[in-house]
Amino acid sequence: MVLEFRFKYLSKNKTLGKFLDFAAKKSDCEYKIIQKLDFVHLYVKCSEKSLGEFSESLSTYLPMSIFYYDIVINTLPDFPNVQTMSLEQDNLISFCPTCLREVEDEENKNYYNAFKSCEVCDSFEEANFVLGNQKVKSSKELFENLAQKINENQKIKIKTLSGTFVFSKVNDLDSSTNLLATNLLNMSTLVVENKTDIVSLASIEKPSVDFKINEIYKLNNGIKKDFINIRFANDLTLYFLSLELSKLNINFLNIENNKNKFDIFLDVEEKIIKNKLLDIPHIKCFDNKKFFLDSKSYDKSLDVIYSKFEEKNKSHFMTVLAENELFDKAIVNFYISTKDDDGLSFYSEKFDGLIDIVKPFNIPSSVEQFFETMKKDETSNRLLQNYKEKFEDDYNKALNTDISTYKTKSFYNYWQIAKQILCFEEDILENANKCMLEKGPRIDYKLLEDEKLYNREFDYVKLIRSAMSFKLAGVEEETISLGFMESLAHFIGYELDNINSSYDLDGVSLCGDMFRYDIFTSLVEKSITKNFNIYYNKEFVIQK
Repeated sequence: MVLEFRFKYLSKNKTLGKFLDFAAKKSDCEYKIIQKLDFVHLYVKCSEKSLGEFSESLSTYLPMSIFYYDIVINTLPDFPNVQTMSLEQDNLISFCPTCLREVEDEENKNYYNAFKSCEVCDSFEEANFVLGNQKVKSSKELFENLAQKINENQKIKIKTLSGTFVFSKVNDLDSSTNLLATNLLNMSTLVVENKTDIVSLASIEKPSVDFKINEIYKLNNGIKKDFINIRFANDLTLYFLSLELSKLNINFLNIENNKNKFDIFLDVEEKIIKNKLLDIPHIKCFDNKKFFLDSKSYDKSLDVIYSKFEEKNKSHFMTVLAENELFDKAIVNFYISTKDDDGLSFYSEKFDGLIDIVKPFNIPSSVEQFFETMKKDETSNRLLQNYKEKFEDDYNKALNTDISTYKTKSFYNYWQIAKQILCFEEDILENANKCMLEKGPRIDYKLLEDEKLYNREFDYVKLIRSAMSFKLAGVEEETISLGFMESLAHFIGYELDNINSSYDLDGVSLCGDMFRYDIFTSLVEKSITKNFNIYYNKEFVIQK
């Protein structure tokens, strides 16, 4: 009997393959493993009884992974004539379920052995802890003592598989940047949790995730910031320390920015295989996808592809095409960024490459220049005069605002300029994320009319003018801000339909760090009304 286990796995790394190989070796079955596109296939051949036993035991060997999404099991008539994939890779892997069971077992010789590893999570050749210039054994007593020192407000510097960090109790969350969670069951004491984020923290990749601080904690502790970055223990040293800290009701540790200020140094005298560090990717979780905000673990051939263009929007477009194998398709790309120039590009083999749908944006150098441009049009001039009469103080304040620093050619920069002209108290992006309404007013995103569908000019005057008209009508700041974001999403959907009416598109790709915001990504996906395939980067960062 032959079974096929087909795992949807959105990475080219060999981690899942290595775990499947490790599990299959424990059985008496013949097996093969291959990786193709978005799937890893495990083919297993043996008796029906052995297959049943193997299927039941498989989950005990496999870790959770941020790249794993689904599994389908099929019966096959014959064992496939394919060659098992190479399982060689340079990336280190965090502690595996098998090693974890051993080090947590009081009867096992590896109980509280922070240097336990196996053929899958092969991290150390030889290692010893060094504390106060003395070699010390990895033991429960060691970590109990370290936890007590932290409880006494001492700062401990620890050499880990990901580098050397200083850890301390969280005394001032507003001054903290990154935290280590010691007990995932108690995350809700500090942040608003959801299952996807928590499962990701515990996955074999051990990423860091940005969490929203819960309002009760903010109120009780006078916290001003809204978000905090959190990760979980990604090596056994931090895992054992976390176990002991959680017994002292310390659920989080501050990861200090200053590595030179500490009371105790837990060093490691060791040889890390290939002198590699375990990466800590920074991810954004959605229900059906994950975006990498920072990572060093992706397929490095993507760096070569990324370097083909000077313009970041085109470079990222190429990585999306490469990761999704779309070079034979007709794809429109929207690169929307808070830091770089935006880009709207169309790729098709018919054009022998890329064309720009929109020209680089014109950015006004001053508010005075913008107002002078409005005065040239009768309708715009009338609105401007009404605005000046009703909001004279805001009008004069805007005139005296320096916007010359806003040079990036992006929608986000238009929002920054609009904020100054409208005299909003908060940034438009921040306002839109806070707005409790489902819909905002329709802000004008228009491309100037042209016979061609490419190299058209964006009309930023209409964009800001329409927002001014809603302020005149008494619409609140947060609501107008939501309108800026929602209308940009509608613009993306409209332009996609417009281009598709002239060229048969196979899909749309979306990249740039604006898509790290749930509300924006959701609005854009809802605005893509036709049944287009939507593509994102898989393991490459959404903005480099």
